[in-house]
Amino acid sequence: MLGVQRTERLRLRGRRRLGPALPVVAAGEEQHGRQERAGTPVDSAAMNVLVTGASGFVGRALVDELRHRDGAYEVHPLERSDGDLAEEGVADVAIAEARPDVVVHAAARIGVVRCDEEPEQALRSNVLATTLVARAASAHAARLAYLSTADVYGDGDVDEKTPVAPASLYALSKWWGEEVARLYAPKGLTVFRLVNPYGPGVGPGQGKGAIPTMLRQAESREPIPAFRGEARSWTWIGDTVRAIGLVLERGEEGVFNVGSGDEPVALTAAARLACELAGAPEELVREVDAPPGRVTPRVSVERLRALGWRAEVGLEEGMRRLLESLRAAATAA
Repeated sequence: MLGVQRTERLRLRGRRRLGPALPVVAAGEEQHGRQERAGTPVDSAAMNVLVTGASGFVGRALVDELRHRDGAYEVHPLERSDGDLAEEGVADVAIAEARPDVVVHAAARIGVVRCDEEPEQALRSNVLATTLVARAASAHAARLAYLSTADVYGDGDVDEKTPVAPASLYALSKWWGEEVARLYAPKGLTVFRLVNPYGPGVGPGQGKGAIPTMLRQAESREPIPAFRGEARSWTWIGDTVRAIGLVLERGEEGVFNVGSGDEPVALTAAARLACELAGAPEELVREVDAPPGRVTPRVSVERLRALGWRAEVGLEEGMRRLLESLRAAATAA
């Protein structure tokens, strides 16, 4: 059983109101021009949202986004320190206490390599924890929004109706997470398949993103391995969480791809851009063979765009902002 102190901590977190914006999201937004804000207004009653994985990259940014959107939200961040969601009772107690309208399940083990290195942890985090969160959400009449990955598609041109073809344990575990969400919390379920989000808040070398790693390597004048023949599109974290917030506001259900919609960029080109931004020589870039299990789908985001959403931050601008953030963090350290 979780103690009274933890319950009180959750209650206090849920009552936090607007404060200073964190740069992870604010840096990616233009306050005067969010396209979707001109659409359907939000109900006057505050939407009560519990976000798991709130100490992680996407979860933390989403909590900040919801607290600073034009609509009214009561946000309950559930962090690692609040307990292991794969343990029986942790999710149920948190959801019973917060009584949310929506549970956004962002907690996960991310990355092909990290999941291959610790397969039991991948299954525990991405499948077992999702099972318990979905059961608890359903038991307390809360809608579930599950953050998945576009890696579940495999390669090729894809949209939300494309059959999945997971090519790694990471992608497979996230697909199984989708399936247990559908099994235990199907009513009002929304699944977000994210396309390579990046930005301040994820450390380089954590196996969670090529862009921060390339920028760090360029800044340090280290060799930059880039997978030969691989091209990807990336999505600025501010654009990612803004899309999630919009779909939650509209009460939409089903699967949504969340990506920039830009043409894929070769990893070698992204590495050279990192060198250019950091003032480093392009000779640092080294082409290497990609490990197995990596996929590069070309992901359609037309369903999201139909709601009025557009990505606001392109790759070069996003990398410039991220580099500035990395430099500021290094100076402050």
